[in-house]
Amino acid sequence: MPAPLLKYRYEFPPMEAHFLEAPTAEAAVLFVRRTYPHNTRDVLQTLREIPRWPGFWKVVDHQGMVLPPSE
Repeated sequence: MPAPLLKYRYEFPPMEAHFLEAPTAEAAVLFVRRTYPHNTRDVLQTLREIPRWPGFWKVVDHQGMVLPPSE
């Protein structure tokens, strides 16, 4: 069974939250560096691990049906 993915939040532009899942913090940093090459430092300052997705975040299956929270 694959390891659970960690959840991260970052902002770009400032005050505009984005969320991602990654297997490690290093993978999240590599994503930010690749996605925001011209302002990596500004974006990395906002990168934070979060314990779980925010309550408003919906996870759907391949049919578009909302899945119950995994916790």
